[in-house]
Amino acid sequence: MNEQLFEDDSDRLDPAKVLAHMEDPAVMHRWEGTLKEMCEIAEAELRIRLPNQLDLVPELARSVVFAICDTMGGSVIYLPRGDALKKAMRDAAIFREWREHNVQPPELVRKYRLASPTIYDIIARQRALHRRNEPDLFGFDDPTGSVH
Repeated sequence: MNEQLFEDDSDRLDPAKVLAHMEDPAVMHRWEGTLKEMCEIAEAELRIRLPNQLDLVPELARSVVFAICDTMGGSVIYLPRGDALKKAMRDAAIFREWREHNVQPPELVRKYRLASPTIYDIIARQRALHRRNEPDLFGFDDPTGSVH
């Protein structure tokens, strides 16, 4: 028996209603632990980045955390930290500048203070990552070679 005991109603959850009741102490009590920490971290970062919109910061922080939970809730995920996170973000930025803004590798070498072979390696790794996430439009992944 693989049926759910209760109907999945998560698609009917109204984020606006959930967020409107977030200040209620009973609701905030249920957001203890990791979720509360995520909101506090998001608020702190948003206060720095949006100093002219401080009145929106708490709601915006909770909206982002709610969206993450709604999308990834129930999943076990690995979140890198420290140097690994900074390196991953740097590599993504280098690839984005190269791909979307046509910034040439010699300019990226100067900007990021990396060796030329390192820049080319980053672009190659990022290109492979992005290729895996793109749909196969021409049937190359189909073992029969036929296009559907």
